[in-house]
Formats: sequence, structure tokens, C-alpha cells
Amino acid sequence: MARRVRLGEPVEQIVQEARGGEYDLVVVGSHGRTGLGNLLLGSVNRGVAERSAAPVLVIKAWPA
Repeated sequence: MARRVRLGEPVEQIVQEARGGEYDLVVVGSHGRTGLGNLLLGSVNRGVAERSAAPVLVIKAWPA
């Protein structure tokens, strides 16, 4: 497992790190936003899943 801090556009940075690091799996968290909020804000998870060469596992936030 590795943790990195990078600056820039989130999808691009995650995908570049995954490619450069030759990871077997990319794990990203989700707030569970749907509908209009997701449409307006965009979806980092979707962008990563569409562009990543490695499988992407999305973990939904635990209800408070």
C-alpha cells in the first residue's frame, strides 16, 4: 500500500500515479452523491474508472 500527495486535477493525478507505480488495484472513496450534485461536481471515481489501466474499487462512505 502506498499513499501519495500530488497537486493538480484529481483524475489525471490518480491515473498517472496508477500507471507510473504499476499498481494492481486503485481504491477510491465515495461520498455517495447522486443526481444533480454528481452532475454539477463531476465524478472523480467515474473518470478514474474510465481511464485507469488497473481495476478500480470504489468504497462507499459508511453512514454516520
